[in-house]
Amino acid sequence: MPSDPRVAAALAALQQPIAEFRAAVQAALAQADAFVLAQSADKAAQSRLAGVELGRFAEKHVDPARFAALFPAVVPADATSMKALEKARTILKAVSSKGDAPFLAEVTTGLKLGATIDAALAASGSALGAIIITELVRGGRYKAAEHARLLDPTEFRAWNRAERRFAPPLVVEVNGADLYAGALLDFADGREKIVLVVRGEAPPAPLARCITPGTFVVQTVDGTGLDRIAGYEGPAIAAMMPEGAAVFMHDPAAGKEAWQRVTVRHLPKAPTSALGGMSAWQMGEDLRMLADVARTPFAVAGEGGKAAPAMGSSEAVDRIAQWLLGASGITSGS
Repeated sequence: MPSDPRVAAALAALQQPIAEFRAAVQAALAQADAFVLAQSADKAAQSRLAGVELGRFAEKHVDPARFAALFPAVVPADATSMKALEKARTILKAVSSKGDAPFLAEVTTGLKLGATIDAALAASGSALGAIIITELVRGGRYKAAEHARLLDPTEFRAWNRAERRFAPPLVVEVNGADLYAGALLDFADGREKIVLVVRGEAPPAPLARCITPGTFVVQTVDGTGLDRIAGYEGPAIAAMMPEGAAVFMHDPAAGKEAWQRVTVRHLPKAPTSALGGMSAWQMGEDLRMLADVARTPFAVAGEGGKAAPAMGSSEAVDRIAQWLLGASGITSGS
């Protein structure tokens, strides 16, 4: 069990995509096991299986042994295909037996954030390859020259579109001084979900650099908002930050304009000293960028001068026009 309670909270928030990945692994392993068993069955066993499948209606009209010979339960596989399937089974069993380990990573001394995520996802990529190999062998379509590489660890950049759609989520522990958020953008594709658990002193708004129109971004200090990322159909990046960091959410579904999609709950003062390899100026730029994308373009005062929600340009024009018409005594139908 993870020692940092925030890691457990992050895993809980990612329960749905984790369960989906595990289900895919278990289903592929069950299919592979059944295929191997069917391949090794002798003629008598094949005949018994055919008799069961044919049922009572056919037992006096069809010879099960002959039927099994003409229509085998599985496509006979050659030695090369079976060797590949056995390797796939080994990978699937290993992933299945590791519990939460495939969904956890830690940035250790000497490694960078991007490299750590790459290594973790490469291992999971082997599991995705094993799932594909299982289908290819069962369907009699496996070709070693084309497909053998699917079982090798492969970095995320080399994954195809389908693999990126089924990428497993990842919780990454990282020291604040090692949090170079630019590396995260390499993994913002498909349905990848990454949650950072940040330790120690950290830049105030590192995930501001991850805000793109289709990426769900959450920076939180208490876990608020993490429950939103699991169900999002696109990529999502989140960070559980130390107290005092900026708190914001970028929800791509909240509107067409950036200011509609970004909600800032807390914006701290810019730092005055460097952190790790990040200068105070760079960290201040992140804060300024966050403030800029969240700033609403118009704010029309409500009745009695009370504050009113900000709005976009077209809505503001309509409101101002209505006020001018009302003040002049001219009705819109005149």
